[in-house]
Amino acid sequence: MCYCSEARRQHVQLVKDRQLFDERIARLKDDCERSMTAKFGQIVELEELENITVNQQVAEAKDQLTSAEAEGAADLLAWQVRV
Repeated sequence: MCYCSEARRQHVQLVKDRQLFDERIARLKDDCERSMTAKFGQIVELEELENITVNQQVAEAKDQLTSAEAEGAADLLAWQVRV
């Protein structure tokens, strides 16, 4: 009999803990949404924001590569003119 009453107490405590965590999650979600609205003017999906950041990095890398290719082509042309 002791086992059942202990299990019941644990269950009740876990249910209370879950309610507290659910309330905390709701408060944190509200805080997050308010912060996003203040910063971006709307609620933004974080996954989309991460993709945009990655795409900007890729675009910058492509720009650097294009610049390096143009410099290399100019150097090659200069060497061909000399020879």
